Amino acid sequence: MTEAEALYGWAEIDPEGSVVAGETGTWRITYHAGRYGVDDGGVIKIAWRDVSDWQAPQFSDPQAPGYATVSTTGPVTLRPKFEKQRYVRPWRLCVTIDVLDDSLAAGDTVTLTLGDRSGGGPGIRAQTFCKEAFEFRVAVDWCGTWVYQRVPSPSVEIVSGPAHTLVVVGPSETAPGEETWVGVKAEDVWGNPSRAYGGEVHIDGGGLIGLPEVFRFTAEHQGVKRFEGVKAPEVGVYRACVEDRSGDMRAQGNPLVCVVEHQAVQPFWGDLHGQSEETVGTNPVSSYFRFARESALVDFVGHQGNDFQITQEVWQEIRGQANAQNDPGRFVAYVGWEWSGNTPLGGDHNVYYPGDDGPLHRSSHVLIEDKSDVDGDCTHVTDLYRALRDVDALLVPHVGGRYANLNWHDPRLEAVVEVYSEWGEFEWFLREALEKGYRVGFTAGSDDHKGRPGAAHPGSGSFGVYGGLTCIWAEELTREGLWKALKARRCYGTTGQRIRLEVTADEQPMGAEFIADGPPKIAVKVGGTAPIERVDVFRGLEQVYSYPEQIARAEDRVRVAWSGQRIRARNRLVCWDGGLTLDRGQILAVEGYAFDSASEGIAETSKQSVTWQSVTTGDADGVVLELDAPDDALLSFDTPVVQHMVSLGEIAAGPVVVEAGGIDIQVVFEREPLGVGSAVEFCFQEEQLQAGCHPYWVRVVQTDGAKAWASPIYVTV
Repeated sequence: MTEAEALYGWAEIDPEGSVVAGETGTWRITYHAGRYGVDDGGVIKIAWRDVSDWQAPQFSDPQAPGYATVSTTGPVTLRPKFEKQRYVRPWRLCVTIDVLDDSLAAGDTVTLTLGDRSGGGPGIRAQTFCKEAFEFRVAVDWCGTWVYQRVPSPSVEIVSGPAHTLVVVGPSETAPGEETWVGVKAEDVWGNPSRAYGGEVHIDGGGLIGLPEVFRFTAEHQGVKRFEGVKAPEVGVYRACVEDRSGDMRAQGNPLVCVVEHQAVQPFWGDLHGQSEETVGTNPVSSYFRFARESALVDFVGHQGNDFQITQEVWQEIRGQANAQNDPGRFVAYVGWEWSGNTPLGGDHNVYYPGDDGPLHRSSHVLIEDKSDVDGDCTHVTDLYRALRDVDALLVPHVGGRYANLNWHDPRLEAVVEVYSEWGEFEWFLREALEKGYRVGFTAGSDDHKGRPGAAHPGSGSFGVYGGLTCIWAEELTREGLWKALKARRCYGTTGQRIRLEVTADEQPMGAEFIADGPPKIAVKVGGTAPIERVDVFRGLEQVYSYPEQIARAEDRVRVAWSGQRIRARNRLVCWDGGLTLDRGQILAVEGYAFDSASEGIAETSKQSVTWQSVTTGDADGVVLELDAPDDALLSFDTPVVQHMVSLGEIAAGPVVVEAGGIDIQVVFEREPLGVGSAVEFCFQEEQLQAGCHPYWVRVVQTDGAKAWASPIYVTV
């Protein structure tokens, strides 16, 4: 026993074994008091990282999920409470245990039972994503002075569960006879690669050469297999399909377009935004880059840790890992960080460098003890602009916990803005940038905190949606090639699906600026990962065209979708837990629409009703109902946000939209759109155009709720 343990105590956990991500169980954390004991009025904190979605413990209802209790061998009264943001970042989720009415002596114990089942409750749900060492950090205010002493604390490994879903991904373009690849993944119900998956899959390459017909996964594959040496024999569109031999899992890949020959640029996929446990995320930065390459199978990635947690040692590790794992032509890793100033000072901006190194100008040193380089801090975003004036750098304003303040903009540094991440869908952000006249492109990323960049499922915490991806049309898969394309805004963002999107104006690519004699010809080509519901063309803030012009709809199926976010700031999540009822006729079948994780979805159904759990952060969730009911039958929608009654006859006449405030909070009742297939190609041209600069951009919406946003083309007439 160390001297610190002898003085202040230590803690242990029972059971000690690994935990399956998202499993429900019971865990006991016991603190053993040291020689100092704990005085009357002292406090014990048992904390875990604030990115964790371990179910919040509650101390009031023994029969409900998450029930927890505390007990002691000492002569004291304990008062437990679960609190958020009550310990030092990133350990801000904690059970605070007040010690009252007497004191604890050396050897006395205090036990927190998470998931106490003695009163009939089901237990507590563990964190839903994998962690090499999940720590319950224990700290004690042994003297009642509000000064906390950390003590040796227990940790457990969180591992993936059994396979629930197959995923197929690959590049978006190849040429006849060129070697390419196809990736197959098995994920558990929470989106973790199912490391123990040992299933046998049947592979239909759809005409691709070089894929085995049958493949068995083993432990060495860790749930992911990238098949190399695959070839497309001729020009066309290929989609690989995979099915588990047991027949209960199947998946289709994104479209792989085989072109006659590559043009000057090709599409590459990646995630420019996330962070690891060195700051507020999960697992080491080395694991972060490996996951992006080996599990998410993306072409490029960035690492963007909060600057006020990046010590000189951490900065050295981030740069070292990015440079070591960068592999031109195969995988690109960028050096960077996140300038994390408060919104009134500029808000979140990701900083990237094209090479092996770059300066670190923090927004503050608030969590860094070593203040020796504090003179290099930039406390306002305009200070950062000045500091990077002579540096080759890229700044990307984004919406995270904080949102970037677009009152300031440096066009030399800020070529693009991020419109989507795990935090939510932020079309309002891109619209604000355009309204201010900024000439920016659009990207999407994950801002992943769970160690899963490039394949970032939201779990069951503050993140609302699956992480986004950016597609960059670049000359080559190198830092230099991608950098040149990003600076030229030759990119687009998606909600995480590899939707292939090409947009030109008078044959100029997305991101371009040019002068035209009149209205440009907008050409759009889409290869979806699901049927395409519509493609919207915008000129600035105005939608000027939508394809198809008439949407085909099902006669007997109704889609009810709700969407939006409360506010721009951190607590933007909207809870839609509720249901609907049908007063006449019957509901024949119900399907979920665009639910984002296993913590959401349909709860109960009957012939007259359906209930669900759902949250939105700008995105849409919903249900699709197959009905046998007359036109005068009424649907009654009931949630904490919106209560509304509408007849099927009103829905048949056209979509019924109920606005509910906030930022685009609404409910839409409509007959289900059928889509126009997974491939769309069209041209559009306005009849006339006023003088000035006009940003033309495109939004793609699939029938499964997935979206893509093409960077604007800036046309001046």
